[in-house]
Amino acid sequence: MLRRESAAIVCSNAGMRTSIHPLLLAVLVAGCGGSSGGPGHTALGAIDFIPIDTAVDLTPDGSVALLTALGSADGDVYLCDTETLVPDLVTTAGSPLRDFVTGISATLRVSALHGDPVQAGLWSEASDWLDLGSTTPVGCDQDISGAWDLSADGSVAVGMVWNGCAAEAFRWSDSTGVGVFTPMEVLGASFPGSKLPPSNRATVISDDGAVAAGWAQTDIVDRWPALWFKTGEGTLLDAGGMFPADAPGEILSISADGAVVAGIWNQDGFYWSEASGLVDIGRLPTSLPGEPCHPNAISLGGQLIFGGSGDPFFGIPAAFVWTEADGMRSLQEIAAASGIHIPDGTLLTNVLAASVDGSIVLGTAVDESLQQQSFVLKLPVSAYGL
Repeated sequence: MLRRESAAIVCSNAGMRTSIHPLLLAVLVAGCGGSSGGPGHTALGAIDFIPIDTAVDLTPDGSVALLTALGSADGDVYLCDTETLVPDLVTTAGSPLRDFVTGISATLRVSALHGDPVQAGLWSEASDWLDLGSTTPVGCDQDISGAWDLSADGSVAVGMVWNGCAAEAFRWSDSTGVGVFTPMEVLGASFPGSKLPPSNRATVISDDGAVAAGWAQTDIVDRWPALWFKTGEGTLLDAGGMFPADAPGEILSISADGAVVAGIWNQDGFYWSEASGLVDIGRLPTSLPGEPCHPNAISLGGQLIFGGSGDPFFGIPAAFVWTEADGMRSLQEIAAASGIHIPDGTLLTNVLAASVDGSIVLGTAVDESLQQQSFVLKLPVSAYGL
């Protein structure tokens, strides 16, 4: 599926340092962007803009987009058919200062940080909100847990629970009809002198539910790329000398079968598979040294990687696509080269999700007034050189 620092927002609790995804650092108001040719495109080779400020995720086939309005008082949540492009307000997640949706399954089940106190929540039209609670007796202030992603069939959720003010990765499944937590191996190491165990979070899960990925704290940095398997066993990625030990990193996206993961490390984008090992994909040539790169979505088993590159504090990030043959390129330039008209002054800033086959991409953009909106781009994968 994606994702997503992913999708990625994390609450700051008990002094724990967290990262904020670039899409949240842009203007958090709904845009009124135009549509290239109007809504209702069904053919590939089109882009449409939706006046909802935050794109979150796509179903694996790309048919439904999950969107949220962070400027709303209650965290309005929308499902949007990518053919009709009419957003449907289906629920609210809670205060957008603390609550937000994170992922969607093929069955339209939605994962979230939900309610007050904040806990892992799953929403569906049939059953409304199901709050999962926690595996630990004590949370951290107002925080209990958070669900960050779902398997394609919606039966497996991953995320983190608060054990006091240390985060633990979790896997939860109701595939047998009863919701059950699987203990996840605690990875990494505590900071010197700390009495807390190292914090871990599972941010994404493969469509088949077999592999989860995210980050674990080490004794030097608050985040290091980590993998967990359905047995609960986990492992840290080996930097192999490519990135220094004091460089933070995390996995933001995963392929449908869990064989390829991608993320940010030392501000560069990377991907990893058992076959290829660790590969540094850098950042867009237009980005300045040290600016972050967030690879948020993987398609075609790792042949396509999408995301955003650039620092939103000092500029406007740019949406990108990466292929092995051509490296990292501007998604806006590829769309324009494919004959797609993007309104003057509108910039594609990030990709948050992509269909498994790579033909449908969901992201965020800003218009000439710097109002943020969501976009759905449909292109044949041949446009990317595949």
